[in-house]
Amino acid sequence: MEVLTDVISVNEKGVYRVQHGDTLDSLAVKYSTTKAILIFDNNLEKDIEKGDVLFIRTFKNVYEVSVLDTPFQVAKKLNTTIEKLYELNKIDYLCPYMRIIYEDF
Repeated sequence: MEVLTDVISVNEKGVYRVQHGDTLDSLAVKYSTTKAILIFDNNLEKDIEKGDVLFIRTFKNVYEVSVLDTPFQVAKKLNTTIEKLYELNKIDYLCPYMRIIYEDF
């Protein structure tokens, strides 16, 4: 994974001001979180715009779903259940290339 360093970053309280060109997907990758969590945590109902302020939680355990993964296989790989993955990620399905967080056990 490429490490990105910018002058603009998340401060110690997890607050970030959206910059030109930012997308939820790019911020999720950059800050080790997921698009669904960004939407949920910030009560977003529309796309983000330059100047918006977001709360960003980062996670150390992020998994990208592969084309061949089924929900059962992902849960088994991550030593958890499908229900826990869905609840933790605020989702109700998995699809290829989706990034999800998981807990260490």
